[in-house]
Amino acid sequence: MARKTPKGRKGPSDRTHRPTRLLKPAPGGTPRKQARKPRPAKAAAAEPAFAGERHELRVAQDRATDRVDKVAAELIPGVSRSRVQRALALGLVRVNGQVAGPKTLAAAGDAIDLDLPAPEAPTVSARRIPLTILHEDAHLVVIDKPAGLLTHPVTGDDGVSVVHALLHHCKGKLAPAGGVIRPGIVHRLDRETSGVMVVAKTDKAFHGLVEQFAGREAHKEYLALVDKVPRLLSGTISASIDRHRVVRVRMAVRDDGKEAVTDWQVEAKFGPQAALIRALPRTGRTHQIRVHLAHLGHPILGDRTYGKFEDAAFAGWPMPRVMLHAHRLRLTHPVTGKLLEVEAPVPKDFAKLSGWLAKAYGRRDFAPLAG
Repeated sequence: MARKTPKGRKGPSDRTHRPTRLLKPAPGGTPRKQARKPRPAKAAAAEPAFAGERHELRVAQDRATDRVDKVAAELIPGVSRSRVQRALALGLVRVNGQVAGPKTLAAAGDAIDLDLPAPEAPTVSARRIPLTILHEDAHLVVIDKPAGLLTHPVTGDDGVSVVHALLHHCKGKLAPAGGVIRPGIVHRLDRETSGVMVVAKTDKAFHGLVEQFAGREAHKEYLALVDKVPRLLSGTISASIDRHRVVRVRMAVRDDGKEAVTDWQVEAKFGPQAALIRALPRTGRTHQIRVHLAHLGHPILGDRTYGKFEDAAFAGWPMPRVMLHAHRLRLTHPVTGKLLEVEAPVPKDFAKLSGWLAKAYGRRDFAPLAG
């Protein structure tokens, strides 16, 4: 008796049969399987090229134990600690095979391996701006900054500055340690101040110069034309400086401010109306000489921030800007160790006002003090 096919299920005669592809028998009579096309092999992932530098270092046997960033920066010429610290933050530094952190110490004989990230490129564009170069070598450049030019941009690529000009002159080779908007800058002059300014090309020079300025080892001399004549021919102003409590763009003498000391001497006087002063700041506070001379009662001519030169009594005086000039800079070359002394001649506008004052009120010169 034939079996009934359950309802809804197809019987053998209802199934659709596809013809089977017959393969030619392999030699020996055994059927062979259909060959599959081989899949293309996946290309091995290429290791990304490292854009920085790789270093294998060994700490000297007589080197005292210290933080690894400091030790590594000393062992790699021209490299800043900040760049090594970037490598530490990225986990790219190993001491004796172990990944190092910001507080890891390196002792005598330790092996330090690190992948040093490439320096961050400046965010300031190079611009062709005429500059007077007073000294230049492979490590630093000294310029005579003209009045009216910023030392560095405030927020990236705004306006023009010394940085813009030197990036063009040095073909981008300024010390990265200064930062992306201030490469190479170790000290600054106000926009309206003219004169000697040193800028670092390499990180080694940058850190050496910064240490000298911070340690008060760099000797700076400024010339200033001031209102009226001081009662004494020389003196020292020791008055702390900080931000003005109300007008934040100004600085002011404040008891709770930062230490600021300026030596000064009169080099010439123009009747009772004005004087030529040589100022020698021992510290480097913002607007220090301008604030100190105004505090002394003799603001710098043309300084409308700290002096009252809109008065009718000054009508016709040729003082288009703050009459302050960085005249001389003396320091130790951060790489060669040799004494470097550079002087910037008095600019035309400064000389013009001096000549005008001499003609209007007469001039009496005083011998410079020893030292």
